[in-house]
Amino acid sequence: MKRLLLLSAALVASGGASAQYAPAEERGFAEFASRGCNNREGDFIIRGMVSSANEDTLVLSDPADSSRTMSITLPGRGPLARVRGAFSESKHELTDQRLNEMHDSRTPVVVTLKCKGDGTPIAQEISYTNLDGTRAAISF
Repeated sequence: MKRLLLLSAALVASGGASAQYAPAEERGFAEFASRGCNNREGDFIIRGMVSSANEDTLVLSDPADSSRTMSITLPGRGPLARVRGAFSESKHELTDQRLNEMHDSRTPVVVTLKCKGDGTPIAQEISYTNLDGTRAAISF
């Protein structure tokens, strides 16, 4: 009887979790740039070119019109980042280097992002194809 009760509870819990999942919605660069980050409930996928990057911000440009850009916040560094950075390169420094390499090589990127409550787009993952054809991603 206990097993049946535990199994029932597990099924109910897993059913509720899967009901909340919604896949990321791809939006056109121009549409997203004009309307902004106004969906508070979902993730978005945007394709673009790295215009510039630093440890905190990624600026994407529209592949069709490089004069149209948008700024995406990269998730913040933790409180121990400076301490870790004293002994080796931090994840954010390596991400910054990689994004600048993609800028120099004109590598297109696909950014999965989430809208913060104030409308700020926050990157969750940046995926790209390496020169040898392999797929790679930077996750936050």
